[in-house]
Amino acid sequence: MRIRTLLTLSLTLLLACDEQTQPSTTEGASSSSSASSSSAPFTAQAAPSSDPTADAVVASWDGGQITFGELSGQIKNQLVQMESEYLNNRYAAQSGALEQMMIEKILEKEAAAQGVDGIEALLKREVESKIAPPTEQEIQEFYTVVKRQLRNAPLDAVRGQVEGELMRRKQAELAQTYIGQLKDKYKGATTLPFPDLPRIEVSVDDDPMLGDVNAPVTIVQFAEYQCPYCGKANDAVEKVLENYEGKVRMVYRDFPLSFHARAIPAAVAANCAGEQDKYWEMHRLLMANQGALEDANLSAHAQTLGLDLEKWNTCRMNPAQQEEVMADMKAGSEAGVSGTPAFFINGIMLSGALPYERFEEIIERELNRG
Repeated sequence: MRIRTLLTLSLTLLLACDEQTQPSTTEGASSSSSASSSSAPFTAQAAPSSDPTADAVVASWDGGQITFGELSGQIKNQLVQMESEYLNNRYAAQSGALEQMMIEKILEKEAAAQGVDGIEALLKREVESKIAPPTEQEIQEFYTVVKRQLRNAPLDAVRGQVEGELMRRKQAELAQTYIGQLKDKYKGATTLPFPDLPRIEVSVDDDPMLGDVNAPVTIVQFAEYQCPYCGKANDAVEKVLENYEGKVRMVYRDFPLSFHARAIPAAVAANCAGEQDKYWEMHRLLMANQGALEDANLSAHAQTLGLDLEKWNTCRMNPAQQEEVMADMKAGSEAGVSGTPAFFINGIMLSGALPYERFEEIIERELNRG
């Protein structure tokens, strides 16, 4: 097993629901990066550029003009978002490559210490050879989880795929454990500095909040209930609130995407539950049951929470409730949000269902700023 394959197996692709999301490339299809790897090396050189001065005229017509400063002010938040995404992506690429380089060096050192002929032989002995084939119970349980993704194909028809995926997951899990042990043994650590990200001012409005109102770190989350990545991000959010109790407050603002027809009704249902002090209880139910957002489902959730159904339904019919949801979305759009989930940690923007560690990095920096 090559180390790069091992690391690839252990990574999880985390995305966001986005108005402009395009279908992903079919697995196994060639990409521009793979194609270029076989061609002659080249060096790309960007032409030097600098922005005009704020008072420089960049558009004019008979009787009027627009300066570069006016243009920059018009798209300020969009530019900040682009810069933030670039810096985050650059850091992710750098830190990922750095981690891989360090792990390879540690594995080489361990292979030499064990008298094994290289990394491949070490991984084969310590990882591949120790993986037991999945049991029938494991196959049945995993098949139940992925059955819909396999278009409800009978198990006998996809048994090979199911067993193969289970083996890959076992391999990745054991590899992560083994590498973690070696990192501890050789005191492996990376110290690549996290970039200083730009900030966007985002109002907390009067939206639902968890945590201490006087906490030094405020996270404003824009999300919606029909986006699966918002549900996936919820685990990291809950962990942040648990690990930083008293230090972080989380504000939730609605951002219903146009292609999710049940996002607005679900948001209204949660807000109306909030009128009876059950917002977060409804919020968690909706996030945990994203495939059950029809009116009948929402009513069932309300009954589960013991809400006064007459008051709750009256609230849902109030046009002001949808207006409040759309006001949140307008605020998010003005801040540069285009997909969900999006987070602003003391104004620093993060997009997508990111792992807990990405939140931790920024929160720790904010707490240490004094």
